[in-house]
Amino acid sequence: MKGALAAVKMRKENNPYGLCTWDPDADCANCCDRNLLNCRMNYSDLIQFGLLTFSMFIPAVIGMVLGGYAIYLTGYAAFWVFFFGFFEIRILCSHCPFYAERGFILHCLANYGLPKFWRYHPEPMSLFEKVSLVIGIAILFGYPLPFLILGSQFVLLALTCYAGVLWFFVMQKGVCSRCVNFSCPLNRVPKKVVDNYLRRNEVMRQAWEAKGYKLD
Repeated sequence: MKGALAAVKMRKENNPYGLCTWDPDADCANCCDRNLLNCRMNYSDLIQFGLLTFSMFIPAVIGMVLGGYAIYLTGYAAFWVFFFGFFEIRILCSHCPFYAERGFILHCLANYGLPKFWRYHPEPMSLFEKVSLVIGIAILFGYPLPFLILGSQFVLLALTCYAGVLWFFVMQKGVCSRCVNFSCPLNRVPKKVVDNYLRRNEVMRQAWEAKGYKLD
């Protein structure tokens, strides 16, 4: 009995901001938004996101190698490390409820396993952060394209572009429409659902309202 109580206490201590996403006692079964948000850790969603994202870069990498520009993959890999490990995780991930869990390692549906160098930011993303994120994503997706053109890898170029467009539409329909990182410029969760989540999570609600957000 004592062991079970200690385990519950430890799980609650892992939730310093009191967010329902990390609350072991949250009444998810009776939540009005239980089928509208991906607000709990789910490894099948993580695997699907990983496969969708990485498959988009396979034809690009193959094309760079076949076109004779493999050496530039070093720079691409360095940008990946910078983008996901330092840049995106600060301007995007640190605003997400999944980031609010206590601990140094991020456990979420997208960037699982990355180190958390910065504190949790319950407030929404700033305009500067949103613009910076869009620019970073454009570089991430656009980096291989000139090399595919210069290497005359037009079939793989077409596959890369198709995969990128497919990624965007699948994300918008199946991921961004249910994501709890509400201030991301790609997020498509209805305002009513966002308001419901903020009402359940006082720390986020206060931080959002301090930035001028109005609940309906």
